[in-house]
Amino acid sequence: MELNQETRSFCTPVTVLDTVAEQLADVDLTLPDYCPDIEKILKCTLTPKIQSKSLSGGQLQIEGFCVVNVMYVESINNTIRCCEQSVNFSQNFSVKDAGDAPVIVTKTKSEYINCRALSPRRLVMHGAFSLYAKVISGEQTTLYSNDNPDLETLSYTAKCADLKSLCQENFSVSEELSVADKPAIESILHSDVSVGITDAKAVTGKLMLNGEINLRLLYLTDIQSGETGKIDYILPFNQIIDCKGIDEDTINCITCEVMSYDIRLKNDMLSDKPAIALDVKLCVTEEGYVVNEEKIITDAYSVKFASEPTFKKMSICEEVMPINESHMQKMEIGVDNGKISKVLDIYAEHITAETALDNDELKINGKIAICMLALDEEGMPVFIERSGEFSHGLSFGDCNDVSNISARASSISYRLADDNTVEIRCEIKFGGCAVCKNSVTAVCETEIFEDRPIKSDGCALTLYFADKGEKLWEIAKSHNTRLDMLMNENSTDCECLDTPQMLLIPKI
Repeated sequence: MELNQETRSFCTPVTVLDTVAEQLADVDLTLPDYCPDIEKILKCTLTPKIQSKSLSGGQLQIEGFCVVNVMYVESINNTIRCCEQSVNFSQNFSVKDAGDAPVIVTKTKSEYINCRALSPRRLVMHGAFSLYAKVISGEQTTLYSNDNPDLETLSYTAKCADLKSLCQENFSVSEELSVADKPAIESILHSDVSVGITDAKAVTGKLMLNGEINLRLLYLTDIQSGETGKIDYILPFNQIIDCKGIDEDTINCITCEVMSYDIRLKNDMLSDKPAIALDVKLCVTEEGYVVNEEKIITDAYSVKFASEPTFKKMSICEEVMPINESHMQKMEIGVDNGKISKVLDIYAEHITAETALDNDELKINGKIAICMLALDEEGMPVFIERSGEFSHGLSFGDCNDVSNISARASSISYRLADDNTVEIRCEIKFGGCAVCKNSVTAVCETEIFEDRPIKSDGCALTLYFADKGEKLWEIAKSHNTRLDMLMNENSTDCECLDTPQMLLIPKI
C-alpha cells in the first residue's frame, strides 16, 4: 500500500538550456566616395547586436546583426576616420521541456577580427563572435508531509526561497538629444551605450523601474583638421513591467541588458548643429522570491507495518540577495615608443565576469579590455589596447553562487602620469542574484505494506547496549519504536550518543 500523503511544493529556477555557438562574419568593405583613402588602420572591431529572441515549438531563435567598424588614419590630412558595415545573423537552438513562460538570457562576445587591405579603398575582414544562450524556467519541487499517526518521520526546518515570479520584457527607449552646447558633429568615430537600473518598486503584479542609459560618443568636429569631441550623456527612463506573482514582499533580482541600439544624426535646417536621435532596445529579466521556513523530512518508517521510503535529491535556495555593487579597477596604459601629446578617448571594450568560491568567499573574477585613442608627439593618431584582470569579493554571508551575473563600466577617469603613461580608474558595476544553494536528500513518498505487520515479541522493554556515535533515530527505527518514547524512557534529548551506554527500548 502506498501512503496517501499531503504534499507541499515550492518553485526554483532551473536552466533548461545553456549553450554557446560561434558566429562568423565575413565583410568585403569598399570605402564610400566621401571617405579618403586609408593610410594606416588603427582598429577593427566586431560588435554583435541582438534584435529579437523567441522560443516556440521547442526552437529558440535569435536574430541580430554584427557591426564591423574600421577606424583608420586617412592619407590626406592624417586625421582619424571610420567606416562600418553590418552583417545579419540568425541562430536556432533546440530546447526541450522549457516549461511555462521561460526567460531567455543571451550574451555575445567578440572573439577576433582579421583585416586585410586589398587596396587603399578596399578591405577584406573575417571575424567571429560567440553567442551565449540560456533558457531558465521554473520547476516545482514537492515536499513530503506526514498525516499518518503510525508513521515516524525525521525532519528539520530549512529556509526555502520560493520563486513566485519569472518574467522578461523587451522594450525600446527613443530620445532626441540636443547638442547645442557641443561642437558640430561631422562624423561619429566611436559609440557605446550601457544601461543600469537605479530603482525598482514592486506592487501586486507590476514592477516599476527607473534606470539610466549612458551614451558615450567620440566624433569629428572638423573633417579637415581632425579635431574631435566627446559626449557623455545620461538618459533617465522609467518602465512598468507586468510580472505575475510579485508584490511588495517579494525579493526581486533584476537585470537589464542592451540588446541593440541605433544612433542617427538629424540635421535641422534652422540650425548648423545637428541633434542626435537615439533608439535603444532593452531587455529586463526579473526573478521574484519569497523565503519561507519549510519542514523537510529526511527519513520515515512505520511503527506497525513494514515500510519503505523513497528518497529524492533536491536543490534548495536558502538565501536570495540582489547584487548591486561596484569595483574600482586601476590600470596603466603606456606607449612603447614615443610620447603622448593628447588623449582623445579612453573606453572599455570588453568586460567578462564569472563567479567562484575562494576559501568560502564568493568572488567575481573577470577581465576588462581598455582602449585608448591618442596623439603622439608628432600629432599622429595612435591606438593602444590593454587588458587587465580583476577580482571582487561579495559580502553575502553564506551565499555560494550567483545567477545571471552582469558587469559594465559605469565610469572611466584618467590622468597622464608622464609623457608616455596614462593612469586609469574604471568603475565596474555588477548585477545579478546571489544565492545560497544547498543540496538535500528528502523523502518524496513512503510505501506501507499492510500485509506485513510488525510482530511483537511480547516484551514491554528491551535492553540495548549502544556504542559511542550511534544515533537515537537509527536505534528507534531498527526497533520499530517511536523516537520520543525512546528519548523519554532514557531521559535524554541528545540525537547522537557521545559515550557508550545501555538504553531501554520501549515497545509499542
